[in-house]
Amino acid sequence: MDQDETKQDSPNKPGSHDEIEKLTATLIQVSGELNTIKASIQKRKSEITTLKILFYMGLAVLLVGFIYTNQILQRAQSLNLKTNIVTLQNSINHNLLSLERKLHDKITTLEIKTNGLDLHESIKNMNRALSSLRPETQTTNAMIKKVQRDSQELSNMILNQQNEDSFAPEAVP
Repeated sequence: MDQDETKQDSPNKPGSHDEIEKLTATLIQVSGELNTIKASIQKRKSEITTLKILFYMGLAVLLVGFIYTNQILQRAQSLNLKTNIVTLQNSINHNLLSLERKLHDKITTLEIKTNGLDLHESIKNMNRALSSLRPETQTTNAMIKKVQRDSQELSNMILNQQNEDSFAPEAVP
């Protein structure tokens, strides 16, 4: 029986040659499909790499654009703040000049209402009257001296103002 079994397993049988050809054809077909799949995978890898490069480039462009836009906006806001500060300073200066003119006009009208009363002489008379007082306490004496000193400063300011007004030309509003 061993010989019969050996004969059946031998490859020289006509039916086994067809099977080998079928298997070879299937193997070639599978090999071709594997090569096609391998080529497709390599193509997809290169496409994925290209997409990754495009994605990162786009992300970098967006980041640079954001930073650039942010800097431009900050510069514009800074210029706007500077302009607003200058405008407010000009407005304040205008208001101060207007108040100065009004105060000058009130002082001028006040001088007219005094009917030529010399304020400087009035202050001198007040200081003489204060000097003739005999204070009973040191605090009263200190207050009298303070009033005399303040009134003297006021008198000097008035004289200086009158001298400046006589030398300075009047500004046209």
